[in-house]
Amino acid sequence: MLNPGHHSVLKSVIVVLLGVCAVFACSEVIDLKNDNDRRQLVIFGRITDGGMGNVVNITRTLPEGQSPESVSGAVVTIFSEDGQQEQLVETTPGNYELCGDQIQGVPGGVYHLQVDLDGKVYTSELQEMMPIIGRDELRYELDIEEGISNRGVATSSDVVRVFANTSFDELPEEFYIRWAMEEAYTAVAMDLPRSWFPRYSPMVCYIINELSPQDIFLVDGTEIRNVNLNNREVAVRQIDRSFGVSHYFNIIQFALNRESHEYWSKLKSLTERQGSIFDTPPAAVTGNITSSDPSEDVFGFFEASSVDTSRVLLTNNDIPLFFLDPCQVDRDLFLQIISVPFECAPCLVTEKLVPETCIFCNRFANSTLERPSYY
Repeated sequence: MLNPGHHSVLKSVIVVLLGVCAVFACSEVIDLKNDNDRRQLVIFGRITDGGMGNVVNITRTLPEGQSPESVSGAVVTIFSEDGQQEQLVETTPGNYELCGDQIQGVPGGVYHLQVDLDGKVYTSELQEMMPIIGRDELRYELDIEEGISNRGVATSSDVVRVFANTSFDELPEEFYIRWAMEEAYTAVAMDLPRSWFPRYSPMVCYIINELSPQDIFLVDGTEIRNVNLNNREVAVRQIDRSFGVSHYFNIIQFALNRESHEYWSKLKSLTERQGSIFDTPPAAVTGNITSSDPSEDVFGFFEASSVDTSRVLLTNNDIPLFFLDPCQVDRDLFLQIISVPFECAPCLVTEKLVPETCIFCNRFANSTLERPSYY
């Protein structure tokens, strides 16, 4: 049995693995030492064959109940087997991005990561980038999901169920795939009276959320001989105002090598384990990154992966429901709006006349003002 100190450190590391590694992986089971305040370094990174997802994230775990802290100031470099190298740029604390000025990922290429931090060097094993071999297609169904509330009351809600079909032109003897699901939808700030706010222009935001991050969709190609993988339910989303304009569901396919697949498989096993008092307690998993200090355990993974994305679009014409607009202006609200100082749109928020997101839609979690290329 794990004692309380051991369990606390383990839980902190697992939280980081599930939160940060929405797109990364681990490899072998280890046993953490009994130290409740131990700060574990966690490095996740990837190079792809496209312009997205070429990032490295570095954090340290904190005692149980606290979010991991971002690690700034590292020198992060990706090397290719042919001698090319490129240093990543820290765009936000702990997040380092590859600009692609010197290195662009290509299927068949071999890469490794090096992180210089606090006088230590952290290095990944070599990773070969595998090619995409499957073609994905999404479809959706509208449904009503029945349930029971915490108080034992029967509930029902309108949902969208998303299904994936994957086909292959050929089946190599060995291949591995992982899929991730995300949604993207539009949020538009409220209209305001032009007479009082002549220079105000409603902000347009794009919210991109990962769906079911605890679900890890994996295929071991050595175990299947069917050229089609059809009707796999990959997401269930309750219908709300996010479907009022345009709402995309995106399925992202990652071509993995064997080592990366093993990492994700162990992480999947860890997250799915129900456990009982008779089970062996789960342990955190290390990846393919080692420290120049042999006594230091490092968590995380660096992978090279080809990526392909397929999507399906829903608009308000596809959803036969009416959505109440919390930013709608009636006569009473209109009179209050024009009582604030001239052109002071932020005053509507400070005076608590409208929700903050009605004026600043970029305050929604995971929002951006940058329009995705597929919109």
